[in-house]
Amino acid sequence: MSARVSTLAAIALLASADAVPAAAGNPSFDCDSARQPVERLICQDDELSALDLELARVFASALAKAPASQVGSIKAQHSSWRKTLMRCSREADARACTLEAYQIRLGEL
Repeated sequence: MSARVSTLAAIALLASADAVPAAAGNPSFDCDSARQPVERLICQDDELSALDLELARVFASALAKAPASQVGSIKAQHSSWRKTLMRCSREADARACTLEAYQIRLGEL
């Protein structure tokens, strides 16, 4: 293949990549199984998906580092936080509520 054809092919590939919107990132859970409105919101939003992955990493690390006597408490707090997160779908700006919930939880852990 000539250098000109290779260059044109590369330009065409880059142009087509710009024309297609980027897919939302993958959160820590299976988006095909997402049933809650907040879960679907996270699946459709790159920033929220990235925060979800980060929280999953930080949560796993917190559990791994915690003394056995505190693991149950950390899990209970996380379960409570998740219920609060799911209530974000009732807010006028569900995305802002979800974003804030992730930021607060990351700060707690």
